[in-house]
Amino acid sequence: MTLPGPGSVTRALTKSLVVGLSLLWLLGVVGSGVVLKRLIDEKSDDELMESAAIMMSLVRHTDDLLVAAAVLGEVRTPYPHGAVHERFVYQVRDTSGRVLLRSHNAPPALADAALAEGFDDVGDWRVATVADPGSGRVLQLADPLAERRAALVHSMLWLTLPLAALLAFAVLIVFRASRTLVRQVQRTASAVSRQDPQALGMLPLDGVVTEMKPAVEAANRLFARFADAFETERSFTYNSAHELRTPIAAALAQAQLLAAMAEDSPLKAQADATVAALRRLSRLAERLLALARAEGTAPLADEWVDLAQVARLVADEFRHSGRLQGRRLVVDATPVRVRGDFDAVGLAVRNLVENALVHGSGGTAIRVTCRDDGRAAIVAVVDDGPGIPGAQIPALLKRFARGSAAKGTGAGLGLSIVDTLARRMGARLVLTSPPAGHASGLDARLVWEAPG
Repeated sequence: MTLPGPGSVTRALTKSLVVGLSLLWLLGVVGSGVVLKRLIDEKSDDELMESAAIMMSLVRHTDDLLVAAAVLGEVRTPYPHGAVHERFVYQVRDTSGRVLLRSHNAPPALADAALAEGFDDVGDWRVATVADPGSGRVLQLADPLAERRAALVHSMLWLTLPLAALLAFAVLIVFRASRTLVRQVQRTASAVSRQDPQALGMLPLDGVVTEMKPAVEAANRLFARFADAFETERSFTYNSAHELRTPIAAALAQAQLLAAMAEDSPLKAQADATVAALRRLSRLAERLLALARAEGTAPLADEWVDLAQVARLVADEFRHSGRLQGRRLVVDATPVRVRGDFDAVGLAVRNLVENALVHGSGGTAIRVTCRDDGRAAIVAVVDDGPGIPGAQIPALLKRFARGSAAKGTGAGLGLSIVDTLARRMGARLVLTSPPAGHASGLDARLVWEAPG
């Protein structure tokens, strides 16, 4: 069993319960040891005093102590495997303390035992003293304390070993239970991580433990509010851009008419500037419409799309529109099919080419390539312009962010739209400047990773 790393809920929970159970186990062992020691001492003392009383009855009624010694010498305790243990150690004394009779294995320290009736600990011996006032004799019977300690240790081992096994089993149960609970949290976290920020959906409740359901339901309510707010923003952007298209087109037509009428007049420069500004405004409205469409909630991976076909159609559109500004647009494409949306792929590639025209100013050619290297399907747009500093690349994916080469042109929405469309189609946008093997330029590519 391997515990997770520091900071893990499973580790913290298991550690806390293990420490708590271990302390309770240790407290139980210590308490049991105290109780067992008392029981062993009481039982042994009762046996010792009972044996002393029996032996005293013999000593009391036997005038010849040698006969008594012969009888007491037969008192032995049999042990397993045929062993014989001379358990009892005794001595008979008079009231003055003089030893009248003693067993052959009685230790010298036994002579220091008190003559008062009762129990006394002398060295490693427990001594029971019984007196007979009539005969003036005192019998002292001793039992080794080592046997009591051995009995206590033996009993504690039989008590603690099963409890230790039970503790280990409890730790395993706690660990597995905590891992099960944490897996539920991880499953919910995984569901959250898979949510498309542009398509907020509800988290599944199937298989979620009862304790986690309130948190998941609260997250679903929060996602629902986010989705409503997001849809309101998208609708506002779409409607605003749509409503602006007609007046902008009308204003642009009027401005072009005024520019034509102002030919060879001092107002020609201002009229041309007005036409250029209205054209930029028109492109901004078109980009806002494209952004609103890209930020929809439905996934864009419902059909097979040939990237080579899309690349050729986009290239033909730019060639016929006259927007290449004297630059060459080269298509090097082999048939590659991916799951996506034909219009969305076309919009993404179109924005990449427009971005190359704007940010790659000063270059001579733009190359569009499509290929499948076995690991991913790729459509790449590479220009030979000045390129973009590496530190600026992450910021270009944000809305209204423009590179230094744009010189005031463009709306700063093209790459943001492409990135949004790519994520909705299960692809990703990768920007590299300069491209591999080139001194300058930008390589912007859409990558569809192969499954598995």
